[in-house]
Formats: sequence, structure tokens, C-alpha cells
Amino acid sequence: MQAISTMTSDDLLSEKVLAELMKINDAFERKTTEAKLSAHAKKLHITKEFNSVLTAYKHKVAAMRNMSRGNVTNFIDQPLQLYCGDWICDISGVRKNTVKISNGEIEVKYASPIPVLVTEILVNYDEGIEKMRIAFYKDGLWQSLVCERATAASASSIVQLSNKGLEVNSENAKLLVKYIGDLVALNLDKIPKRRAVSKLGWCGDEFLPYSDVVFDGAEDCKHIFESLTTKGDYSAWVSYTHELRKNKLLRLQMAASFAAPLLEKLNVSPFILHLWGKTESGKTVGMIVAMSIWGNPPLGKLTLTLNNTDNAIMTAAGFLNNIPVAGDELQTIKSSCGYDSLIMRLGEKVGRGRMKYDKLQRPTTWNTTFLFTGEEPCTRESSGAGTKNRVIEIECGEKNPVIESGKGNEVVCFVSENYGFASRVFIAALNCYDLHAEYGDIFREIMETCETLEKQAMAMSCILLADRIACDCIYLDEKPLEIKDVKMYLRSKKEVDTSERAYDYVKDVISSNVNRFSSDTNGEIWGKIDGDFVYINKTTLVKLMRESNFEFDAVKSAWSDKGYLVRNSQGRLVHSTHCFGVKANYIKLKIADDDITDEVEDPPF
Repeated sequence: MQAISTMTSDDLLSEKVLAELMKINDAFERKTTEAKLSAHAKKLHITKEFNSVLTAYKHKVAAMRNMSRGNVTNFIDQPLQLYCGDWICDISGVRKNTVKISNGEIEVKYASPIPVLVTEILVNYDEGIEKMRIAFYKDGLWQSLVCERATAASASSIVQLSNKGLEVNSENAKLLVKYIGDLVALNLDKIPKRRAVSKLGWCGDEFLPYSDVVFDGAEDCKHIFESLTTKGDYSAWVSYTHELRKNKLLRLQMAASFAAPLLEKLNVSPFILHLWGKTESGKTVGMIVAMSIWGNPPLGKLTLTLNNTDNAIMTAAGFLNNIPVAGDELQTIKSSCGYDSLIMRLGEKVGRGRMKYDKLQRPTTWNTTFLFTGEEPCTRESSGAGTKNRVIEIECGEKNPVIESGKGNEVVCFVSENYGFASRVFIAALNCYDLHAEYGDIFREIMETCETLEKQAMAMSCILLADRIACDCIYLDEKPLEIKDVKMYLRSKKEVDTSERAYDYVKDVISSNVNRFSSDTNGEIWGKIDGDFVYINKTTLVKLMRESNFEFDAVKSAWSDKGYLVRNSQGRLVHSTHCFGVKANYIKLKIADDDITDEVEDPPF
């Protein structure tokens, strides 16, 4: 720069002199030079013109710097280096020199007192929402958080991230939002952009957490996510569980656990494997072994305690998605309606939609297997066919325990130190199988050889296929389970058919209350027996059935089609007739003579 004292008015107002002034890096030297130029402008009587031109030029330089990518972040041990425009990014944090509109002076404003970077853009596969991973250097190490882009784009929203460790408050929030926005805009080609999901399981042909697809929803079920890991010795786990699998019930629990990722591929609906019986039968230990396939299995980790709400169970199911859900002590959540409502909701594979502020949140979905244990069956005689069909339940006890008495603690201790490898091996092996073809062969054979319904056959086909694959890739010297090994656990068509169960119930009630169909009784008279038929008061029948959660209106058509219910001469279901001198509305049921007896037969065993 030429000597200031020799400058003319044109020199002072020229872009050349102003550019040389702005190139001075040292702030003190630049401010001193600017003061000298202002003093010389005063001598030349062009103070107003000089200040106006200087202010305009400073704004021009600031705008040019905002458009420039030349400046880069210079943080300590930064995970990546990004262009940052006119932001100064170093160990002192993030700041910029801004120009005061009033006088054109430069002042330093901080967006963050600590280093901050955007390290990933995450495009959520499930929700279609973009999120970002923000890294920040604090307490001597780089930490990170994931948030929706909308959160980082609003000064009022970004302050919420202070709860996750980011140093942001109402004072610097606006600048931090501007800095993050500039980073993204200047580095769209440098910031990695990756697919992300907020739940586990299949993402196309990849399976989370065993792929490079990013998971961005760990906060809600963080303890479960952290349990999906490996520990110990895989070979030791295989050898140890190989001995345990000699017990068929435990092997079924493990097969149902392995089957979870198959449901989505085979388009099979969720099902429940429920082992029930008295305590000390080893059913909970068996379930823990089954969950050691996937990760850290004890209660409170991958095995849930069912002393919780239905919504909590469905939240876990939506999170795990295609990984099995294991729940212990089902009776702790029993309602007045039993478990029917829960079973149906789990089988429908979709949770309830919920409102959040002014919009309806997307409901959670899943397609997986459920491993439950309890002290009683999870279906009742009066449970609907849909409920019965979705459950494979097996009684266990002292005579058929899952784990030998006295060995439970040893087993839990072992699998708590060795877990999580088998699922990775199993998932990797699935590409070697024509799953649809093998599943179809098993399903057809079950339908041909077993008197059962499709949903039961579908569930058991998945269990048998999973066991077959496990034997191929993990337990190499084991023979896979066959249909004959599990046939006894499938419900028959009659067991599932609500109309059949209701009819059997009514026959049992009639047979144990034969005196109600006689004029000799001192109590209520329900109707009369006429050969192979029973006339029963309709109101009484409806009441008796409803006491056990059967509905006459729901089964009357099926009873009529099967010949259990006899219509009157006009084709109506109700007979208006006399019984012991009283005329009323009666239902006429066909029941053979040998079905109505007050004699107790010898038990078959």
C-alpha cells in the first residue's frame, strides 16, 4: 500500500486501497490502518464518502466470503474436514467476523464455544425423513447425536439438543443454526449421505444391525439395541447349546427364535410360541437360551418382563421388527378378557396410531415371532378362532421340563457370557436357500398329514424350516426336526373352530344339569329333553354361553349348517312351544342320547 499521506481523494475511494486494507490479517494492524485512512479522508474533506464506500466494500467482502468454499474447518482430531465459508473453525469453537451495519466495524460472534461438525446426512428408509449426525468435541473427545434436519434448522428447536450435550442456548442458537446450514450447503458433495432406519430387521436385502445401513432410532429402546451384540466364544456356545437341544421343548423355543427373520421373507403373519406350566420347569431359562442367539439374553436385556403395558410390548415389537420378542410371566398382564386382545393386536402386526401435536404419527409395524412363558395357557375355551390360530402353546412341568431341575442357574450364567454369534451366521446363510420352495414343501406336507388350519401350519412350517437351516449352518451333526416330532402341538380344526367349542361347552353344561330339564327339579327349569333333541330356553342359553364368552349369534349359523341346531317348520331358529305347561321361546339342539348322561365314565388313562 502506498503511503497514506500521498493518497488523493480518488486513491482513498478506490477498490485497490480498500482491498489492501481488508487483506491485513492482524486485527489490530487492520484497525490502525483504517483509522489512519479515516484521518486522511477528513483532511481531504471526504469523510462521509470514505465511510460509505468502506462500509459497502466490507459488506461486499462478507458476501463474497459467504459464497466461498475456500475456508476449511481446522478442529482438533476432526473426523472430516469441511468447507466453512467465512466461519472460523478451530479449537476455540465456531465464530465469524461480522460487520456492524451502523458503522461498518467488524465484531466477533460465536456460534459455538466448542468444535461442531455435520458428519452424516441420514435419509430414513422407514419414514422418508432426513436426519443429520452432528459431532461435537467436548471433554477431550468427539461425541455425536442424531436429530431431524428441521430441529437443526430452527433456533427455537435446536436448543433442545443441549440435553444431548451440545453447547447451545438462546443466545447462540440463531448463529449455530446458520453455521450448520452453511456447512451442509457448502459440503453437499463431501458430507456422507447414507440410508438409515429407525427399527431393526430387513431393509431390502440387508438386515439390521448386521449391515452398513445406519440405525438412527436407538433412543427409545436403547437398552435393547445395546443388547444386540456379541460376547464370549461362539464355538463354546454351539457345543453347550447342542447338548441342551436334546430337549425338544427348548429346541422349539430356539427354532421359533431363529424363525423370526423368515416371516417377512415368506409373507407369513406373526405367531406366538407360549410355554406354560408350574414354576421350576425351566421354561424361562429355555427362552433366555433362545434369545442368546441374538445377543445379551437375561431379563431386562433381550428378554422382557411382561409386568408392563400392552403398548410397551408393541413398542418393543415395532423396534425389533424382524427379531424375536421374548416375554416372561405372561400372567402379569392378564386383563378381564384374558389375553385375546393382546394376541390379536400382536398378530395384526401394526400398533395404534397416535397424535403428536397437530399430526398423526405413523403407527409402528412388525413381523416377528413372540416367545412367551407363563403359569397358564394364553387362550381359553371361549377364545375366538383368530386367537387360537395365532398361538402354539405347550404345557411343561416336572415330567417334561425344558431344563433339568437344578441346572437353570448354570445355563443362564453360561449364555450370559457367550451370546450373539448364531444370528449373524444364520442371517448370512439365508441367501443359500430357496426359502419359498422349502417352506412350501413343509407347509403342503403339514396340511396333508395333520388335521389343522392354515395359520397353524404356516407357523409350524417356519419353525421347522428355521430348525433345518440352523442344523445346516450351525449344528452340523444334528438331524432337523420332522413333522412327526411336532404334530402333537398343532391345534386341530375342531379345537380352533369356535362353533365346535361352543357346541361342546353347551353339551357339557346340559349333561351336568340334566335335572334342569325335568319337572321334578326344585330350581329353574331350562327346557326339556325329547329323545335325541334338547329344547333349551333361548334367554337361558344366551346367558349361559355369554358367561364363558361365547355368543349365540356368532355360532348359530354354523350350528344350523352342521345340523346341531334344528329350525322350526317356518325355517326359523326359535321354536315357540310348551315345556311343562309353560310356553316360551326355545332353541332346539340335536344331541344324541349317549351325549346326555349323569353317569361318570372311567377316564381313558
